[in-house]
Amino acid sequence: MSNFFGPFGDMYRRDKRSPHVGEAYIDVNPEDARALGVNDGDYVWVDGDPAETPFKGWNEPGRAAEYHVARLLCRARYYPGTPPGIMRMWHNGYMATPGSVRGHETRPDGLAKNPETNYQAFFRYGSHQSLTRSWLKPTHQTHSLITRKSWTHEVTKGFNVDVHCVTGAPREAMCRVLKAEDGGLGGKGLWRPVTLGIRPTNESSAMHQYLGGGFVVRKA
Repeated sequence: MSNFFGPFGDMYRRDKRSPHVGEAYIDVNPEDARALGVNDGDYVWVDGDPAETPFKGWNEPGRAAEYHVARLLCRARYYPGTPPGIMRMWHNGYMATPGSVRGHETRPDGLAKNPETNYQAFFRYGSHQSLTRSWLKPTHQTHSLITRKSWTHEVTKGFNVDVHCVTGAPREAMCRVLKAEDGGLGGKGLWRPVTLGIRPTNESSAMHQYLGGGFVVRKA
């Protein structure tokens, strides 16, 4: 990465608490984050409806180990384009598993990698699915339903994957965000990109110069 990013090559190097090869994150409006006491790059717990997420029965006796793996922990990143009151997380990040959690909690390098299978997660704990649930639509799961054929305007009936399959991730979810730890190495201090002055609302004078086109030379 250092060759690609030049002088900022190590800005995204991970400490031993995170997956090193990339990690999932949640985009937060800067003003919302500051109101929660969350700096750009801090790690946060993200909890959904306690009645059913991260899974139904998570608070029942004997399920503490499952909850330990499934509760979502991720980095919060300032994104001014996110409207107040809204947060965004990209889907399809490799979720934490019992093996990946065991890896980052026991491996000397701290990788979120299963020591037995080498599966590597984008999260230390949980995933974007920690806030979602599956929705079964019994009236849709029938071969006699009249529907539109996938990728066409043809009206047909019978099994159609876009209609009959279960819905796994709704577009919206209510959630609570709690700061877990600082974003700096070892869970202390600011995230390195913030200290370098290259993050939104924390721009250095050089970054302001760059954004204003000050690094461009125009010749007649």
